Amino acid sequence: MAEEVVSKASRRASDAEGAAHAASSPPASARAARLRLPSGPREEDATKSARRRVLEANLSEPESSPPPRSEGPRRSSPPAGVPEVFGPAAPRMTGRVDALGASSLEAPPDRRRPNVPPMERGVGVSLSPRMTALFGGLFGLATVTTIVALLVQGAPPRDDRSVIDNLPSTDAATANADATAPTATSHKRVRIKLPSPWRVADLSKDPGIRVVEDTMNRRSFVGALDDKGVPKDQVYRILKAFDGVHNFDKTSKNDKFVVAMDRGTKRVVGFEFITSPYEIAQAKEENGLLAVSNVDMKLADAEVTGSFYVGKNLSKSIEWGGLEPEVTSALDDAFGGRISSDGFEEGSTVKVVAIETTALGEFATYKKIIAAEYKPADPSQPAIRAYSFDADGEHGYFDERGRQPDGSGWGAPIIGAPITSHFNPKRMHPVLHKLMPHNGTDYGAPTGTPIFATYRGKIEHSGPAGACGNMVSIMHANGVESGYCHMSKIAPGLKVGDKVGTRQLIGYVGTTGRSTGPHLHFWTKRDGKFFDSETLKVDGFRVLPPSVRPQFAQHKTELDARLDAVAMPELPPAEPVAPAASAAPDSDSPPEPAGDDESADANGAADKSDDKSSKKPATKKDSAAVEGDPGEGEDLVGPDLSH
Repeated sequence: MAEEVVSKASRRASDAEGAAHAASSPPASARAARLRLPSGPREEDATKSARRRVLEANLSEPESSPPPRSEGPRRSSPPAGVPEVFGPAAPRMTGRVDALGASSLEAPPDRRRPNVPPMERGVGVSLSPRMTALFGGLFGLATVTTIVALLVQGAPPRDDRSVIDNLPSTDAATANADATAPTATSHKRVRIKLPSPWRVADLSKDPGIRVVEDTMNRRSFVGALDDKGVPKDQVYRILKAFDGVHNFDKTSKNDKFVVAMDRGTKRVVGFEFITSPYEIAQAKEENGLLAVSNVDMKLADAEVTGSFYVGKNLSKSIEWGGLEPEVTSALDDAFGGRISSDGFEEGSTVKVVAIETTALGEFATYKKIIAAEYKPADPSQPAIRAYSFDADGEHGYFDERGRQPDGSGWGAPIIGAPITSHFNPKRMHPVLHKLMPHNGTDYGAPTGTPIFATYRGKIEHSGPAGACGNMVSIMHANGVESGYCHMSKIAPGLKVGDKVGTRQLIGYVGTTGRSTGPHLHFWTKRDGKFFDSETLKVDGFRVLPPSVRPQFAQHKTELDARLDAVAMPELPPAEPVAPAASAAPDSDSPPEPAGDDESADANGAADKSDDKSSKKPATKKDSAAVEGDPGEGEDLVGPDLSH
């Protein structure tokens, strides 16, 4: 009991002492210093409470003093939102301080960072007013730039045409000065038509006369007139009138006839047989008999010159250059198979010096080509010239070296390329190393060398063909077919059913398929069977005899100067592009079946059938024929490539 009373007295003394300490408010460090006991052995005071002994034991340990603060710039007040307890001006804590001392209110030191004062821990990064203003200005500038960019992007494009329309009259006239400048015009010749002589067709004005006309179309003369209702006795009457003047046993399919008959008696009162626009034989009834004569068409010959660029529409290109579309036939005769009008490439140029024939003042035909030049679109390809020459029994068209094509029309598939392997049914194959037929002719040339159609015809195959690689085959007249193998690339746009001309570009030399190197394997078939293509007399010609060569050289020099003097016309105007149909289809109408647009062709039903046949999926038989074609003739026996 005595010990408990002493303990209560000690507690009251401690409370009084604490109140006195709180009233005087000495610093916490001073209070701790007064409570710190001297080092050395101490005696335990029995009168002290257990709480006091614990306090004294804790204060007996040496206190680690914080490192001295550097005399740096005075710390600014913490930013808004940060509790001031972390700043130097933290509010003083008030409250009851007991005998434990103020040290019990201090936060325990951070043992992970012992050298950092407690007040400096957890303080947020702060910016000076100057830095804050700088970053604020940059952010504002970026915002303004973004808004301006969005406004510029959303602005409508400027319409120069509307600007010109809104100009005053004087300014508009200046702006449209170029529109009033002279534009390029066609060089088509202006001709004056002469009065026409009497024609059988003029009898149609008589109501009592019936006039019929038709073409022969490979019919007999008697049969053609009988089909038009001409009595046979009148047919024989016509034949008797023309006896010794014209032979109707040999007629062309394009020959025309005109018959005038009395409606009541069907007696022939007039007849014309037209073989050309300027060759017309006529029979007119006079005194009961048919009097025969040739119609005077006022024929006249004149020399003309012209030139044209080859465009998408060849006929329009020719007319733009001042020539007539019929010039193509004359050019084909002049070039003699070295090039044909069907093979004229877009972008190439043609110069012509010719003699034309007019009938009644209008164009009738080209009588002769004096000189002509074809310059391919590819500048690396040489120009082709043809010269008309007549002297000492030599007449016809000759090339630059005085050679005359033999008239066969077949040209070499590669200009100037040597033959590296001939047609050989018993050849040792260079890859398979066994005897296998070589059913073609090989032309050696580097990869990319142009390959041309050897003669005009129709594309039968265009694409991969097994060991033959990329291949194009062309069906020609008289059952002859030619093939071109191992191409590196087929000419763009070339498809089955297309018509090609002599020396038209069809592809480029390569080494696709079963091949030992770049070359062209050229094969030919007749009625489905291979034959030696060299028997076609490819690029065959005859040379002028030495006696007339000096005369030809002088004549050629004169014609070269005349060709060089022919000026090229302006470029033809671009073809107008048809606007796409914008109207939506009628909702009530049924939908179009798939694939109809691709099969449609503006060139007529014949072309449509060709397109459909070309797009028809290959049958098993056709696929086997193409895939089994090695291109070198190993397995190409008979009709392997006949599709």
